[in-house]
Amino acid sequence: MNYTSKITAIIAFPAIIFALTSCSYAVPAPAEPVLLNNSLGQNNHLNGIGQIFKGDLRYCTAFLVDSRDSENNANGPAYILTNGHCASIWIGTVADRSYEGQIQFNYFQDTQLEGRRYDIQKINWASLAGTDVAVMQLNSSLQAVIAAGINPLKAAPKAPEQLTQVTVIGAPSSAPGLRLSSCTQEPANTTLIKYLTVHTDYQKQDCKGIEPGSSGSPVIDIATGEVTGVLSGTTYGISTGDLCFWHGLCAKPDRRAVLPDQASQSFPIDYLMPCFSEGRFNMNAPACSLKPEFNFRARTNSDVTLYKAPQKEYEKSPAWDVNFSMSTKFFRFKTVRDAHACYLPEDYSNPINLSTGLVDAPIGSMAGLYYLCLVGVDSVEQQLIAGELRNTQILPARLVNPGGISLSEPAPHIKHGAEELLIEYRQTTDRNIWTQIYVGAVDSTDCAGIDSRSYTKIGDSFLVPNEALPLTLCSYTMDRDFNTSAVRTEILQKP
Repeated sequence: MNYTSKITAIIAFPAIIFALTSCSYAVPAPAEPVLLNNSLGQNNHLNGIGQIFKGDLRYCTAFLVDSRDSENNANGPAYILTNGHCASIWIGTVADRSYEGQIQFNYFQDTQLEGRRYDIQKINWASLAGTDVAVMQLNSSLQAVIAAGINPLKAAPKAPEQLTQVTVIGAPSSAPGLRLSSCTQEPANTTLIKYLTVHTDYQKQDCKGIEPGSSGSPVIDIATGEVTGVLSGTTYGISTGDLCFWHGLCAKPDRRAVLPDQASQSFPIDYLMPCFSEGRFNMNAPACSLKPEFNFRARTNSDVTLYKAPQKEYEKSPAWDVNFSMSTKFFRFKTVRDAHACYLPEDYSNPINLSTGLVDAPIGSMAGLYYLCLVGVDSVEQQLIAGELRNTQILPARLVNPGGISLSEPAPHIKHGAEELLIEYRQTTDRNIWTQIYVGAVDSTDCAGIDSRSYTKIGDSFLVPNEALPLTLCSYTMDRDFNTSAVRTEILQKP
């Protein structure tokens, strides 16, 4: 990649006017990202932003948070903030978990040799339940890190509730060093789905240069210099149809948003700072709102679950069929069409003994998105209180009206290797169309008689050990509207 050609100096931007229903906003056009230097100390105030490493592998961006007490004493450990998904979790909330990795501060493109690495001791708290934020503790004290010349970033006491000019500073994996992107930020409460995570309270930005590796970047209010949130990801480049179908971002005429849905997203951190007491992260601090948490774990797919919507009145509605575990004795649930309702205590089920670990209630009958809200409780008597449901786990599902068209049969490309057979169906994975497969013994597998529930969904390819051959491969194509092809039969022979 010709990285240099992507970088320009900060210049004054022309204004773009976004007309809304009854008012207009002048929003500066986002600038091209700027590669930052610090050999002369000109960006020392940003040297607390760094890169997480796991071995030699560059991972996410993270930043040193200012956790000094009210008297400006740095008595506790040094803490960094990044994304929950950077803490190696994919669903739910975790606390007090070990972590193997390092962070390199002073991570500018012209100070790579001078950058200092610090060991990450553990994950104090990380969550993908309605957010995507992690608090990690270093092996070093905050006082020692500051004494080494590294400057922590101060968190904003309250997330902005209006349009704000911000900078996003991160370390995309396309090239070493920190990049600064200047743009507009807007608070959003439109439901956003990211595979198995559902979000209703986040910020979105129209920044350029957001790439893999930018996860965990601080989003900084230009006016105050304070961090308003942690960058999580982006929906840039996703088609309007896919934004609606998979992510729940369906354009509505009455929406009064300035920025488009194709944007980057960050999550506020204002609620985290009360959890720092005398320089230490403490979930039991009186003002900390991170509890109750119930260590939710799901045994489910890693995407929005699709079901066929009933086409006749007598047809049975699909059921959730969600298996999970929690650290509490009981759980409560409800099904809603608006994910915001998950954070309201009304209409939850009575407490259910967690030994079942299963929700098999009907979802609904109309096509569209549904949300399963799950909370853990320690007793039958425990009441749900509005404002204490931050860790509610929300799982998405979509009921689909079947399309009723026939798709083309799979056309696998079979490549023989020394130890494995590669069966490739398409060069890139497509969320909207995939292959269902069944593999069985040659002498006992009749593809025409295999129940569809016995098939497994795959992406673009899979491997079969040569020692397992020969085998019969049954496969058919399927898309998000439940259109299917005829079943193809293939005999996989030893090379």
